[in-house]
This record gives sequence, structure tokens and C-alpha cells, in this order.
Amino acid sequence: MKENFLKLIIYGFLIIFGYFIYTNNQKLNSGNVIIKDIVYEKYQSKEQFEKGLDKPVILAHRGSRYLLPENTILAFKTALDLGADVIETDVRSSSDGVLVVIHDNLVDRTTNGKGEVEKHTVAQLRDLDAGYNFSPDNSTTFPYRSKGIKIPLAKELFESLPAETQLNIEIKENSLDVAQLLWNQIENSFEKTNRKPRSVLISCRYCEPTQHIRKLAQQYQQKKGLPALPITTSACEQDATKFVILNQFFLARIYYTWYPITNFECFQVPTFSGPIRLDTHRFIDSAHYFGKQVHFWVVNFNDEIRNLLDLPIDGIISDRADRVVSVFKEKSLKPSSFQIPKPLPSNSTGTYFLPEFDIEENHTCISLTCILVQRIHQIILSLIFAFLFLKIMAFKNRNKQQ
Repeated sequence: MKENFLKLIIYGFLIIFGYFIYTNNQKLNSGNVIIKDIVYEKYQSKEQFEKGLDKPVILAHRGSRYLLPENTILAFKTALDLGADVIETDVRSSSDGVLVVIHDNLVDRTTNGKGEVEKHTVAQLRDLDAGYNFSPDNSTTFPYRSKGIKIPLAKELFESLPAETQLNIEIKENSLDVAQLLWNQIENSFEKTNRKPRSVLISCRYCEPTQHIRKLAQQYQQKKGLPALPITTSACEQDATKFVILNQFFLARIYYTWYPITNFECFQVPTFSGPIRLDTHRFIDSAHYFGKQVHFWVVNFNDEIRNLLDLPIDGIISDRADRVVSVFKEKSLKPSSFQIPKPLPSNSTGTYFLPEFDIEENHTCISLTCILVQRIHQIILSLIFAFLFLKIMAFKNRNKQQ
């Protein structure tokens, strides 16, 4: 009798808890106006969010790396000419503590040099040819060799590009020193140029660098009496993975009501991670419910761009800014009258190259939780096979005993 009564209590608790989860998740799609965090003030405002007039932004991944040598000032300026709204780029530190703009930890893929970035002095890095290995035709020709294209210094992002250029800068290393160096450059740009707050988003797969740079930005905010943090950050891998998992189990609404998100303004994620699709209303609506924007990377094909624009996304990160601009014009997200200028005013070569092939970028996790999420279907299959194997072995043993 006591056992039955205990079972009834447990079942009743599960029903009540399930109903609680269901009703809370219904609120995610209740149609209420959601005021998202402003990431790029040039393109977004509270009034736009209230009226539903905000539009997604185009982020040129490494300056549209399939069109020109990636992460170069030439690529950045050309991306702006092509109609990109934001320049996405990466920073690392040289051996003598100078911040440079480069994606890989090795210089081999993009330059005529070899070895790790952090083992080169800034002078050695600046001597390399950053256009050496770029080829639009599968290594048949190399049109930018010996054209004087250098690995940029981070300060050139703020000095060589117009002050109104919106930037998305990824810290590639798990280093507070790099975060400090980057903040120094950002603060200097606020003080010595016309750069406005909320024009730079900082991202990093590791949590510590973005948290450190937020602390520095908070100190600057207090010193200057600013109404909001002068920069924004995206979720690190650990925070993004936690949100995805909780959302998959319909627990995000409950958890983040108790523990509000205060350490980032934006999710920058691939369209899928392992078996989990992220380009869904469920994920995007959940992020928006908590005021967080959603940018998807790396999206290069027209059909995928169109599919994403059927969702309430906030940004597309692409190696092919030209394609995204074209689809935006189709969807009336950019004026149909917009034409790519010829010759390109900021490009001394007067042109850019359309590649003969595209290479999709694979996402490799750094945290155990993210690795498990990406491999969850393989783990489940392995457990099923292990269970069946054990059952078969147990059955055989029983038959032998009989």
C-alpha cells in the first residue's frame, strides 16, 4: 500500500513538473514583443525591435576569404564595397606581444612562411606575404603573390578602416593577455577616433578572454558614465553548449529565468552541431526570448542563405559576402538599386575573384560537453549495440546452463 502511494506521489510530481515545463515553453512562442540586446548600434535600435523592423546583418568572414586573401586590409575594404555590414576577423599575439590579424596558429596556409604565429616576432610576421597562397582556381594561379599584402596589425583595423566600420573580432587564444591587448586597441579607438560604442563585438571559443574584456569594458563604462557596455560579446562554446542542451530538453525557460544571462549578447553558431539542428524556430525563439541575437556561420550557398532568411535570424557570417548581398536584394533586405561599384573604390586591384569551388568549414569542439553533443548519435548507437550484445550473451549463458 505504501509503495503504491509513493508511486502515485512520484507520478503526480512528474505530471505537474511536465505541465510546468510545457506552459513555460509556450511563453517562448506567445507572440510578445521581445527587445533583443543591441549588438551593432549602427544598424539596430530599441525602436526597431519594438516595431519588428530590425534586419539581419551580413558579416564578411575574414573579409570574404574566398574572394580575396583572407584577413587582409584589402579583403576588409573590398567586403565593405561589396555591401557587407560587418567585418569578421581574428587576432593573435606575436612572440613580442603585438596583436596581429590572422586566423590559424600556423602561418603556413596563408603565407610564404612556416611555423607558429606566437613564435614569430611582429617584424618577422610583417615580412611574410599574406597573399602568397590565395588562389581562385584550385592552385592554378596565385594572383596576389608579391603584391605587398601584409599580415595586418590589430591597430590597422581601427586606423585603416572607416571609424563607422562595424567589427566582429574573435580572440583565437585562451589568453587574458591577448584580451588585454585587444581592449587597449578598442579603448584607444574610442578615445582617438570617432568610433562609437556598440560597434565592436568580441567572440572567443574560450570563456575567460571575453569575460576579462567585459570587465575592462565595464570599468570604461563607469569611468565615462555610459548607459551601456561599450562593446558586446558572443557566447563562448561552454555557454552556447549549455543553452543548446537545456533548450533541447525544454529547460532553458526555467533555468535562465532563475539564472539570467548577463555575460553575452549574442549566439554565433553553426547551422547544426552533430545531430542537433540549430537553424530552427525553437532555438532562435528561445534565444530571442532572453534578448539574445543569433548569427549563423559559415553560410556560403544561396539555398542555405535563403532558408536562413525565412527564419527570424539576426546575422549571417559568410565567406561569400557577394552571394549574401545578392540574396538580400531578392528578399528586399537591401535596396534593389544597390550595385557593386566597378571598379571597386577601396581595392587597388580593381576586382575580386570568384572561386571555382567552396570548402565548408568544420566545427571542432574544445569542451567535453560539446564533443559529447556532436557525437551523441554515435554514443546512443554504441549503447544500443552494447545492450543488445549483453542481452544475447546472457541468453546464451542461460541456454548453456539449461
